[in-house]
Amino acid sequence: MPKYTLKCLKTNEQFEDNYTLHYEDGALIQADYKMKFDPSDELGVWKYSNWLPTNGISEQIAGTVTYHAEELGERLGLSNLWVAFNGFWPEKGALCPTGSFKDMEAVPTIQRMKDHSCKGMICASAGNTARAFTHFCADDGFPLIVVVADIHAHRIWTNTKLDLDSVKVVVVEGGNYQDAKDVAKKLASNLPGWQLEGGAHNIARRDGIGSLILDSYEAIGRLPDHYFQAVGGGPGPIGVYEMMERLVDTGEYEGKPAKIHLSQNPEHCPIHNAWQRKARQFIESDFPDVEVEVYSDYLMSETPAYSVIGGVYDILDASRGETYIVEENDAKNAGKIFEEIEGIDILSPAKVAIASLIQARDDGKVNKDDCIVLNVSGGGMERLKSEIDTKIVEPWMKDRKENLVNRILDNLN
Repeated sequence: MPKYTLKCLKTNEQFEDNYTLHYEDGALIQADYKMKFDPSDELGVWKYSNWLPTNGISEQIAGTVTYHAEELGERLGLSNLWVAFNGFWPEKGALCPTGSFKDMEAVPTIQRMKDHSCKGMICASAGNTARAFTHFCADDGFPLIVVVADIHAHRIWTNTKLDLDSVKVVVVEGGNYQDAKDVAKKLASNLPGWQLEGGAHNIARRDGIGSLILDSYEAIGRLPDHYFQAVGGGPGPIGVYEMMERLVDTGEYEGKPAKIHLSQNPEHCPIHNAWQRKARQFIESDFPDVEVEVYSDYLMSETPAYSVIGGVYDILDASRGETYIVEENDAKNAGKIFEEIEGIDILSPAKVAIASLIQARDDGKVNKDDCIVLNVSGGGMERLKSEIDTKIVEPWMKDRKENLVNRILDNLN
């Protein structure tokens, strides 16, 4: 009997996994696990391997640490604030070696691909995802083609001790994140046996990230009333909500999933704009009509998993969630409060999330004694670079978008 089957959230049909990313248009697929919640003695995400879509586990480690942020909570006027920290903070027990919760996506995704004998992986990213997959694919020797825009190429750095022979970094000149995604998708359609990493459609990504709320559940002894995270494409909050639903549906937890609170930049906030209308579908005006500069470009996506069945709209609707836009100064000030109190640097999406929590407090959307989990989705990167020798990965190929796919195929043959 397989450990899990897949379910289409549009038709409810069950089927076997063949590194499946799509089943019906307009709907996500979801893993349906046959076992109840049963944490093991393994480290990181593998502690929750019963609820990860892999046949085995690897030696690669990435995971969150949840702690009661008493001093931060006192500063913010919140008595029951918990931080799920995802980054490099060794003495705290944080287990994300490239500094973000994308590490928790990479580890089970690589194992799932190996389970299904995939020849290699193709991944597009604005930085954190690319760095995570570069690190873990290099560490494993698993073939990876990672596609980034030139404005994000500096974010793909690794430990100088890693052997990068299995990794090829492709840079889109004059491009953006969407251009990188377009190149990756076209490349995958022309490379038999290679698979797209898959974004929010990848169940290993969603369940890998979702394991952070399982860590929080164990640390707190319950699910929180509220969950805060900054959002770009959406696999993080979707995965977290799905894990909370599993705890409830299996009878492990008798309450209900947390209310989801998501935040974005004001200049590019399609999820916020659509949710304020309580609309499932985007309209043209939800997106800026010109290229914009934002404080946290990690949160920019032209194709977030919002309207798709099982996506961000559905988790906001089910949890009666809230969305926020956060000005740059507010994010920086919020981040300064965190860094001064906790003594660790954090990435811009985490600063945006903290500022949205302050907004929610001020607007009465959370009460001072509510149980709150704040996802610090990346941190400790400055600390990491001060203690470990790193280097920016040299591109294997760099060209305009229209030339890249043919050049890659010619050079691989």
